[in-house]
Amino acid sequence: MTCPSCGAAVVEAARFCSSCGHALRARGDERRVVTVLFADLVGFTSLSESRDPERVKNLVDTCFERLAGDVTAFGGRVDKVVGDALVALFGAPLAHEDDAERAVRAALQMQRSVATYAEECGIDVRLRVGVNTGEVLVGALRAGGDYTAMGDVVNVASRLQTLAGAGDVVVGPDTYAATRGVVAFEPLGLVQARGREEPVDAWTAIHALAPPGRRPRRAKAPLIGRESELGLLRHTLTTAVTRQRAHVVVLLGEAGIGKSRLAEEMCNMASDDHRATVLEGRCVPYGEANVWWPVAEALRQVCDIDPDDPADTALQKCRASLTDITGLSPDDAEVARLAEGLLHLMGHESALQDVDPARAPAEARRSLQAVIQGLARTRPLVIALSELHWADDLLLNLIDELLERAIGLPVLVVITARPELEERWVPKPGRYNVVTLHLDPLDAAASARLLSAMLESPLPADLRDLLLERSGGNPFFLEELVSLLAEAGVVERDGRVRAPGFSDLPATLRGLIAARIDGLSSSARSALEDAAVIGRTGNLSALCALGEARGEVDVEVVVQDLAGRDLLTLEDDEWSFRSDLVREVAYDTLTKAERARRHGRVGNWLTEERRKSGREEEELEQLAYHLAVAAELTMELGPIDGVPTDVRHQALKAIERAAMRVVQRDQHLIARSLMDRAFRLLDPNDKANRNRVLLHRARASAHLRDLPSARADVDEVLKHVDDDDRASRAGALAVRGLIEQGEASWDASSASLEEALSLSQAEGDVAGAAEALRLLGMTKLFSGDGAAAEQPIAESLEAFRQLGDRRGEAWALQNLAWIAFTRGEMTEAEERLDESAAAFRAAGDQGGLGWALGLLGFVRYFQGRYEEAGRLAQTILAETRESGDRWGLGMTYTLLANVRLFEGRVREAVEHAREALSLFTSIGDAERERQTLGVLARALVMSGDIDEGLQIMHDHAAYSANFAGLIEASTAVQLGDPDMAETALAAQVTSDSITGDAIGDGERGVVTGLAQLQLGRVGDALAQLEQAERDAHTDGERAFARAALALAFAADGDPEKALSTAATLPELSAGTYIDRMQATVARGLALARLGRTSEAETALTEAVAIVDGTDDLLDQAVARLGRAIGFETMGRPDAAAVMTDAHRRLRELDIDALGWETAFRLAAGNAAVSR
Repeated sequence: MTCPSCGAAVVEAARFCSSCGHALRARGDERRVVTVLFADLVGFTSLSESRDPERVKNLVDTCFERLAGDVTAFGGRVDKVVGDALVALFGAPLAHEDDAERAVRAALQMQRSVATYAEECGIDVRLRVGVNTGEVLVGALRAGGDYTAMGDVVNVASRLQTLAGAGDVVVGPDTYAATRGVVAFEPLGLVQARGREEPVDAWTAIHALAPPGRRPRRAKAPLIGRESELGLLRHTLTTAVTRQRAHVVVLLGEAGIGKSRLAEEMCNMASDDHRATVLEGRCVPYGEANVWWPVAEALRQVCDIDPDDPADTALQKCRASLTDITGLSPDDAEVARLAEGLLHLMGHESALQDVDPARAPAEARRSLQAVIQGLARTRPLVIALSELHWADDLLLNLIDELLERAIGLPVLVVITARPELEERWVPKPGRYNVVTLHLDPLDAAASARLLSAMLESPLPADLRDLLLERSGGNPFFLEELVSLLAEAGVVERDGRVRAPGFSDLPATLRGLIAARIDGLSSSARSALEDAAVIGRTGNLSALCALGEARGEVDVEVVVQDLAGRDLLTLEDDEWSFRSDLVREVAYDTLTKAERARRHGRVGNWLTEERRKSGREEEELEQLAYHLAVAAELTMELGPIDGVPTDVRHQALKAIERAAMRVVQRDQHLIARSLMDRAFRLLDPNDKANRNRVLLHRARASAHLRDLPSARADVDEVLKHVDDDDRASRAGALAVRGLIEQGEASWDASSASLEEALSLSQAEGDVAGAAEALRLLGMTKLFSGDGAAAEQPIAESLEAFRQLGDRRGEAWALQNLAWIAFTRGEMTEAEERLDESAAAFRAAGDQGGLGWALGLLGFVRYFQGRYEEAGRLAQTILAETRESGDRWGLGMTYTLLANVRLFEGRVREAVEHAREALSLFTSIGDAERERQTLGVLARALVMSGDIDEGLQIMHDHAAYSANFAGLIEASTAVQLGDPDMAETALAAQVTSDSITGDAIGDGERGVVTGLAQLQLGRVGDALAQLEQAERDAHTDGERAFARAALALAFAADGDPEKALSTAATLPELSAGTYIDRMQATVARGLALARLGRTSEAETALTEAVAIVDGTDDLLDQAVARLGRAIGFETMGRPDAAAVMTDAHRRLRELDIDALGWETAFRLAAGNAAVSR
């Protein structure tokens, strides 16, 4: 069988000619990223004027034959020759990982070929070339059947050619981006191409910077995740050296998996640990006629020969090196003979060109063996040969012979190649050892460590996970994606961080993946494309069903083969893509019409499977997705063979069912996405469906705190809803009330919800009325009227229970728990939350369950049970982040910030508070911003950034009396500034509605008492603190009060009572490290006052140790001040030094803590400092 395009012999049943790439079997249309080369002969017209037409045709034909040969030699395909122009494609029908580079190298070679031809023929012709890279549609034209490319990329290549000067190669932006590391360019800037409105960036290619197949090296990341492989290689190297036995190591793996890096590490070990001579050579994929090229590279290193050295210089260097290696005389005939053999291997002219062709290779091998044996006798020798899958069979045979001749010598041959090498060659058995390593992708942990090493600064967790997922454990994929981020930046959309999409992928990465896919059999490729349509993961039965529908057999075997090639992973009946990038490239190769057909088939299969299993409520989202994509593509392209004409109707029905399902799980981000899709599919004249979709979308947007979008949609519904459609109007008013609630427009919200309630009751819509009641109660709660909130929510609870609506019941219970929480009734709040959580679980609403657990976290926090509170926050954090609920996520970060603050992890508290602040700012919730600023300011002060923390308090005091009140007072007491505390307490008014009137009362009493104590008013302090201890609702509040009381009792001259009070703290179930520190300082000072010096020293040292286990710099200084005063009281000789250290710590924070000095001196029985 021969190729109809180039006449080369081809294998039976081959899909493409191995010589020119011509398709041997019919192939459908594809979308491909290709590089188009457009070349035009300059001087053709004048040539025609002065010569006979036959002579001109012969000249031009011969010229184009040479140019076509250049295209083919570099892996391209001549698309067409029209007049004096040639168009070539690189990347279709077969892709290579470096198609853009091949095209530019081919263009430069074509310029050389034309120049040579013009000189030979004595004619004045030159060449202009334009090269452009991008996505095109490729396939056979219906009229004529010629395989060609269509798209703007082809037009731009033509326009770039017209901009090129005679003898120049001009490239577009994507071609430049893909090749700038291997080709030198000169910029042309923005140029106006003929026939185009927009200017185009262009560059002129000058010359290649490196041989083909060489990737430019970026900054080297550490070798990670290959410890076991490296250990095996180290042992192999040691064995080769110590046992004087030749070894060959074959490292196999897909492109980018890390073969070259591992080989490099092995060469470095050989050089560093064993003083080995290391020679390196690399096969090239094209453009090199010398089949011995890798060996030639290694020999040039031995002989110090530059590739540009003339033959006589190369000969002299060969002889000099051979003299050193063999120990023979420079004039010895053997040296001359060996040198000729080396020259032949390196591709230089030599005497062997004139001998029998069968004898020349043997002479060359003899010379190589002399060099190898001579080098290995003096020290260990490592020969690293890379990319051997591109090697000629002659070179592979040479390696076998080389190994046979290296017996008894410390020679190590390190080979890197892709797995297909094993189909052609494996080392022959012999008296040398063979180690073959198949490199797997990095595991998740190693990939994460490698990503961290590559990054200059941390990435958001979402983006980190996405990069790791897309890379599939391939280090090169990860490196390219990180490079892309560094160049293009992180894309933000809808407040979420995302990575660039397929269209932004570097051409090297895209081409590498496309080349792997093109190397598959037609069955394997079809199965991979089916998988790409289904998604990132799926069930084997789906792939089998889709394949069998096309007449494919043994689909399961094909999928197993894809898994063996590391394109898919297969576990039981579940498959998944090893890398998302492979899925993206496979999917994007399909035409839009073919995508529509396959999505439709998946939708039909899902429908049938759900019907047969009786589980029609499952996989609704997947069904909606596939039908919607098929419908959208049909709307874009018009009717498509193989896609049902009613696919839009099917898609809308599936989307609405899926949306209702996800709303039941409080997944509002998914619900809005589904409604966006439904809206795009709607007939603009379908008012009823349009209103329903807009209302669903408005409700989802409101829950996501995208209030402007929600209001726009609900206003549109209210504008167009019919007067007699009271149910739709009631629903719209309820959503408007929810929006106004988020806007803190309490009166407007109440009015909308009351109207919605009235309409729902009139319609007999019990569920709608119950929801309006619940929302009305929450509006009352948020407005600060907790007493009025309980009745409507209690009524809604009863209605939901009568309806058997467990989800509505769960929300009502959560809301009632919230009311109890704001009243400080923690036991009732816990009970309600337990019921709520059980109802959410029964309803399958994980999102609602997160709200119940989140509120329970705040309950635990105010109870002083910080560890439990933190654990609850961490439990819901990932799901809240994924849900897109920015308000809920902000509250979760706020809870974490507060918890970390009182666990002494104040830097984490700062980080979480800033994250919460960013979220609340993005949704415009000023009240929550102020709440978050409070914990942020306090955390900054405790971490030592006192000025910044106090500035935040000062800047925002005007917006919230509460902010200027309790938080500022608490912070002032921590600083030992009672005057600031008293001023702040005087400004404090009713607490925030979210936390309620009762929350914070206990803290307010203790802070007031401590301020009094720091001012020296011991009696007032005792009265205030004893009352606070009696009024405490939780053990957390009791611990705070008793720690302060212990200090006050000591200051009042009753050290025994101070000791007994401090001793009760361990009995409590809650309390902070600050409480423990203050109580321990009080105990130490009371003991000092009693003269029990040994116990006092132990207690005061323990107090310092408590805070030294945190990053709370403020309380570390305060504890040291207390210890210094205690030591001073006991007359310890080191008291002055300890006091100096304490004052140094305070000076570093730029505070004097006079309030604490007063309190501590009073507790120790020393004279108080003057104020």
